[in-house]
Amino acid sequence: MISSRGQAYAQSGLMDSYARNKKASYNKDTAPEGEFLLHDTVHKFISDHSTFEASHLTYNEGPIGTLRLRKAMAAHINKHFSPFNPITAENVTFTAGVTGLNEMITLSLVDEGEGILLGRPIYGAFRGDMTTRTKSKLVYASFGKTDQFSTEAVKRYEEALLQAQKDGTTIKALVLCNPHNPLGRCYPVETLKALFALCEKYNLHLVSDEIYALSVFGVEVEGAARTPFTSVLSIDPTGVINPGRIHVMYGMAKDFGAAGIRLGCLVSRNDELTKATQAIGRFNWPSGLSVSIATAILEDTAFVEDYTKKSRSLLAEHYALATRTLDDAGINYSRDGNAGFFLWIDLSPFLPDASSWEAEKTLKEKLSRDGVELASGLGYMEEPPGWFRVIFTVERDALVEGLRRIIQVAGRKRERLA
Repeated sequence: MISSRGQAYAQSGLMDSYARNKKASYNKDTAPEGEFLLHDTVHKFISDHSTFEASHLTYNEGPIGTLRLRKAMAAHINKHFSPFNPITAENVTFTAGVTGLNEMITLSLVDEGEGILLGRPIYGAFRGDMTTRTKSKLVYASFGKTDQFSTEAVKRYEEALLQAQKDGTTIKALVLCNPHNPLGRCYPVETLKALFALCEKYNLHLVSDEIYALSVFGVEVEGAARTPFTSVLSIDPTGVINPGRIHVMYGMAKDFGAAGIRLGCLVSRNDELTKATQAIGRFNWPSGLSVSIATAILEDTAFVEDYTKKSRSLLAEHYALATRTLDDAGINYSRDGNAGFFLWIDLSPFLPDASSWEAEKTLKEKLSRDGVELASGLGYMEEPPGWFRVIFTVERDALVEGLRRIIQVAGRKRERLA
């Protein structure tokens, strides 16, 4: 018999989304899954520029990434995130992916039983990453009709924090996705400054997951322009928040389409937090081969510029195709997006019981049987049921076919409801 801890891990469901049989890549004649945009470009670059040395097969410079890699990432951050004060290699700590970093930051900022504040909907894996082994708590702010990205939303965060305190939970940090997952929006400067002030008022750390920072694209719309990306590092903290409370998570998984090399990093000017994460870095030690690959990519600034330009163009093209298709089908979705790889769509009108999580699960399973894998609202802490995340960064044929299947399934549901 394994430990009670082990039993809890075994029953956690954390492997459910990974433990499926791999399907063949989609094409018009075969299977229901497509390749992600520009994977071939990144693959070719890695194949052509990989120069592995004997040192990559050793412990080398330890578990935080080589100095050369940390310098390359600092230069990348300084160029693309426009930090108010330049980032140095000493501010950068590498880990084997941002998933492990979520846990490392939680262990270093939050004691067992204490809480982290988030707004919902939000990236659902935070719950597993930040609570499974740390025994911390996640506290969610709900926004109702308040725009989650407005300065008014800061009041909802404060209300959730104060309620948590009444319930006996001390909040130690606030976590953002910026650009947001799953809403695909960026936070305005004014809102970020208001969140700075909130964190300083209640002695909170602000952790900003900026994994999609370069995946921001132009959207042709009438009226006001979409909000551009602003890193929390780029805002002058003077007189608003102690800069030692501001931390950014970044990595190679999204902007560079290289999730498989498992490489993320913490960017922080807090020496104590940096030392803490580095001390437990041996438990999330990046592969020397991954370090070599990432160094080659980041040091080739011409490749990064060209790749980012192509990526943004394709993201805009596929976003336009997906939203146009959904508009034509009468399916609603979260508006104002201009970042990330996904749309947050509302399929609640097609649920047999609009208030039932079981109905959402049934629809998700039906879509899966039809070859469409979507993350559902329950996983993103969203209420009420019926919201799903659609990834539009698959090849065009796969996107068109996937949307067709979603609309077809939704149409069947609509007919039953009529």
